[in-house]
Amino acid sequence: MDKLNCLQAFIGVVESGGFSETARRLNVSKAQISKQVGQLEESLGVRLLHRTTRQVSPTSSGQAYYEQCKPLLDELADLDLSIQSSQKDLQGELRLSAPVTFAEMHLMPIISTFASAYPEVKIQLELTDRFVNLVEDRVDLAIRIGELQEQSLVSRRIGSTRMMLFTSPEYLRNHPLPQSLAELAQHDCILDTNYPGGDNWSLMLAGETVSARVNVQIQVNNARAARELVLAGNGIGFLPSFALEKYISDGRLLPILPDYVAEPIGIYAVYLHRKHLSAKVRRLLDTLITQLQ
Repeated sequence: MDKLNCLQAFIGVVESGGFSETARRLNVSKAQISKQVGQLEESLGVRLLHRTTRQVSPTSSGQAYYEQCKPLLDELADLDLSIQSSQKDLQGELRLSAPVTFAEMHLMPIISTFASAYPEVKIQLELTDRFVNLVEDRVDLAIRIGELQEQSLVSRRIGSTRMMLFTSPEYLRNHPLPQSLAELAQHDCILDTNYPGGDNWSLMLAGETVSARVNVQIQVNNARAARELVLAGNGIGFLPSFALEKYISDGRLLPILPDYVAEPIGIYAVYLHRKHLSAKVRRLLDTLITQLQ
């Protein structure tokens, strides 16, 4: 028994709901698909499919087996494509979308190195804080920060960030240090409108979620611009750590309310299809995972 072919036949039947459609997709006979599924059931000693004259559906054991096998076969397909891609020239246009501040601070060195390594790849990079439509905008790969809403997209986690409260020494020279999240209502706050909570800032204190409405004096739709306003002494900011690290380490930004901690936020690379991913997109994806994690 060829276990791999039997697994592919079984998964095909579960997904298509029939032997005939699976046979058509795999370009083999219906009898061959039926035989392979039967061999798989015999080897396991378990019935995987309910068969009637009108439809085919997985048994409870079959559904559980499908859910375990499907990711394994997907990973194997990814491995095959990765090896095949490594044997091909990387060339042609590659369209990438990424958030502005994150790209400026962390993506540019990776893109620079990638472009030097693969000069035949023509990179078109769009920096925007909006979530682009990959189909309408013909984007091959997009970087997303935060909760993913589109279930149709394939995603790979490439890193994480965390929202932080901070201010500048100049601001604290003229204002008292806040002692609680609620006290931010008496301070000037800078809002990056990419934060989904708006002026309602939420963090964790001793394992409990604490939220407070803050006094927003200035709002702007870019993390870097908000950071510059805080550096200039305009108020207290609530921004992702990827935009702050070197400024905190050199003392130009001061973390405040250290007992309040935000949950980590995932940074993802998203694309349309797992299968048939082009060599250049796969190579860039692998590079991002290696460099950013």
